[in-house]
Amino acid sequence: MQIDFLNITLIVTVSLWVFSIGYLVFSLVTIEIFKYKKTKKVKPENFFPPVTILKPIYGLDPDMTNCLRSFCQQDYPKYQVIFGLQDKNDPALPVVKKITKEFSNNDVSFIVNTDLHGTNHKVSNLINMNSNIKYEYILIADSDMRVSKNYLSEVMHPFSDTKIGAVTCLYSGVSKNKVTSKLNAMFINSWFFPSVLISRLLQPIQFCFGATMIVKRNILNKIGGFESLSNHLADDYILGKLISNLGYEICLSDYVVENIVEEASFKNLILHELRWARTLRRVEPLGYALTFLTDSLILSFILSFILYLETKIIILCFLPILLTFMLQVLLHNSSNEINNSKNAPEIWLIPLRNVLSFCIRVISYTGNLVKWRNNTFSVDHLGLIHEKQTVALRNADNSGKITESVTSEDF
Repeated sequence: MQIDFLNITLIVTVSLWVFSIGYLVFSLVTIEIFKYKKTKKVKPENFFPPVTILKPIYGLDPDMTNCLRSFCQQDYPKYQVIFGLQDKNDPALPVVKKITKEFSNNDVSFIVNTDLHGTNHKVSNLINMNSNIKYEYILIADSDMRVSKNYLSEVMHPFSDTKIGAVTCLYSGVSKNKVTSKLNAMFINSWFFPSVLISRLLQPIQFCFGATMIVKRNILNKIGGFESLSNHLADDYILGKLISNLGYEICLSDYVVENIVEEASFKNLILHELRWARTLRRVEPLGYALTFLTDSLILSFILSFILYLETKIIILCFLPILLTFMLQVLLHNSSNEINNSKNAPEIWLIPLRNVLSFCIRVISYTGNLVKWRNNTFSVDHLGLIHEKQTVALRNADNSGKITESVTSEDF
């Protein structure tokens, strides 16, 4: 029996394309479900436990002043904000000093301490802030996030359920005018956001996101404190995993944090997304391998090419591309609606975004190096990071080490 290679290829490609179309439809459905549940959820009254907010900082971020300020303007009874830096010469320090002075009547402070406790510098920052924490509930949020005044009230209420061990938040990409920034925001809003909602429908969430991670101090101590994360690249993922392993539930809050996105160049964009891709490949190898099904437009072009070879009917060949693009436009609009994106990327960027995602996915399998800020790391099969190169911000004393913690009172 003679095997027709082209027919087999067509059958396989059609099957993969149908799965990818199903994924797009499922993404749209999950977003609509998220919208509906967000409007219907009833929040408990009189549940406002004191909380300490930790903001690890390394270098400048876009719109940093407003991002940091937003965490100090909460409509919430009692909370503490600590900014943590690792270098007296960090260019973000003047911004932090300005914010702490602006909110001098609030419980807002900062420390500078370059003690390292492993290869993850962000976690080292958290460990250095640990002794200054006042309250039982600890909230960690990346420095490029922006929130509204009701943020704390929204994200803290799930802890009224004693089964909850941690709360985390999704985030939306708010881009500047550069094409590179819009491409990054498009990935966050139309690829990442629905993928998490789908994952939550299929199984309980067992991970956290750096946009917001909240945990009680006693639970953090049970998993070994921040020290248990000190050599992991995906510290947010591991935090959720360790808490989940104790039998607690991870709650995905209805609140959506704004991630201010600004990519200066295509090189920066690719390095940023390559770090994310290689991180995910290490912590979820099977799930990451299946993400090629999200390359719907790429699959539709391959299918159209094979259809042309088989039928030579041009109109028929363009149908998969047209249908896929229409669904991606719907998903794009729906995700930007739920995220209230004020500067949403234009739909003409969708094809470029598809090609970029496909290329980064392929490149992610060619090595294990990642770049974070000025540092280069290798990632092993356990997701542990090993420092390859560090271009550190120089300390004021040029020693590379501050032996004591420097607080806001010292400036």
